[in-house]
Amino acid sequence: MAEIKLVRVDFRLIHGQIIIKWRKVFQTNKIIVIDNILAADEFMARIYASAAPADVVVKVYSEDRAMRIWEKNQFGDGKVMILFKDIETCCRMIEMGMEINEVQLGGVPHGNDKKVIMKAVSLNSTEMNMIQSIHDTHGVDISIQVVPENSKMEFSEIMKAFHK
Repeated sequence: MAEIKLVRVDFRLIHGQIIIKWRKVFQTNKIIVIDNILAADEFMARIYASAAPADVVVKVYSEDRAMRIWEKNQFGDGKVMILFKDIETCCRMIEMGMEINEVQLGGVPHGNDKKVIMKAVSLNSTEMNMIQSIHDTHGVDISIQVVPENSKMEFSEIMKAFHK
């Protein structure tokens, strides 16, 4: 059973902040990306995997495959960072039974129907309802922290900022 060190929603998936900052903070040696579209594109999956250092294992799974592997051995061994491209996928995996205690929102892009919560994180009402649901129903701690140097914005603060 892997040791889950960080679960993060970040539309950029594997990028500089993940590799340079978050991986070092949590000392992870495996990155699991769960995204149906990326998992179906072998070429792009290899591009993302090549962004990680050679000593980091990168696996890109569809939601179904990730769930099968989770149920079998919870992603095997190592210190793992799980990355989701969007809130919807993350919430769906939790609803399907993936036991996640904490989710960090780090890159949720702006949009016309979205409210800016923090520099790199904007939410619409559907996304807010989803994170509220997993928070209330599954006890998942939700926070926003773009980079380790920033203070963590806890769920109650996210709620206040969204309803302001």
